[in-house]
Amino acid sequence: MLYIMKHPPARAALTALAFAIMTSAVPASAASATATICTSTSLTLPPGERYPNGIARASDGTLYVGLITSGHILRKRPNEDWEIFFAGADTVFSSTTLRLDEQHGLLWGNSPDFLPAGQTRPHRIFALNVSDATINRSLTLPEGGMGNDLVVAKDGTVYVTETKAGNIMRLRPGESEFKIIFRDKRLADPSGLGAAGIVLINDQSMAISNFGSGKLYSLSYGEKTPRLLEILLPRTIENPDGMRLAPDGALIVLENGIKSGQGRILRIASPGTTGMHAIEVIREGMESPVNLDITPQGCAFVSESRIRHRLLPGRAAEVPDSFRIYQFQLPLSATH
Repeated sequence: MLYIMKHPPARAALTALAFAIMTSAVPASAASATATICTSTSLTLPPGERYPNGIARASDGTLYVGLITSGHILRKRPNEDWEIFFAGADTVFSSTTLRLDEQHGLLWGNSPDFLPAGQTRPHRIFALNVSDATINRSLTLPEGGMGNDLVVAKDGTVYVTETKAGNIMRLRPGESEFKIIFRDKRLADPSGLGAAGIVLINDQSMAISNFGSGKLYSLSYGEKTPRLLEILLPRTIENPDGMRLAPDGALIVLENGIKSGQGRILRIASPGTTGMHAIEVIREGMESPVNLDITPQGCAFVSESRIRHRLLPGRAAEVPDSFRIYQFQLPLSATH
């Protein structure tokens, strides 16, 4: 069993309900395709390819995975083996996020010198041409900022979380450099890792996680005066990292769990509303889940970095023997 799951009978009933709804709403052929596309499984990375993080899935099923301590970006086409899509460069030496802009043929990523070995390199945001794996853009951030995660809007605008000072930065199509559009100390943290995951809730607001403080926020970035509001939760999240929206609008949050080692996948319904929000655990028992992508049909692809030993004192030599990407169908709700 890949994950620890609560109350399997309830989960099985929920899956059956979801299948019934899907098959009644779409033609039989489409329902069959949806049912077979997303089985619960894991994909093992090739030997030597360590610490996956950035992950993006194309509409044709091609999967891209970036690594934390390497410039390699792996690609896996449907029914084919992993291959090195991009071998890295002086300015692309890490991939802590990947976002695919299929409309413009670009694969955007963040390349921070998160675990420097020797001389520190300037943190970068990059974009690769999907057609030939060449570098299209390579940009530093204002004030020497270190990007954490990014998201691409429908029009190609890129938003980045800057994790040290707690900035949100923006790059519109045709612009030559990122601009700071919002800064707040609540998005920073004494650990140096603050603003992390970022998701566009709609055209006016986004959700942001603070990796160090364990809090989530919504930012109304579409107004003249942006407003940052805390998403009220019954507890802080232990190192909230990558985030995405599920097809039903729920916020899917990865709980990295560096200290405890209890990595989880969480679901928070209606993240753009006020009031207290319940935290629903839909997967647990993971080793530092860091990033994810979700298809329109609710198939989730999660990268499990297994990098805790590099972050905890005295454990650097405990390198895991393999690294995986997990695939599973999101539930309609995790309430049991």
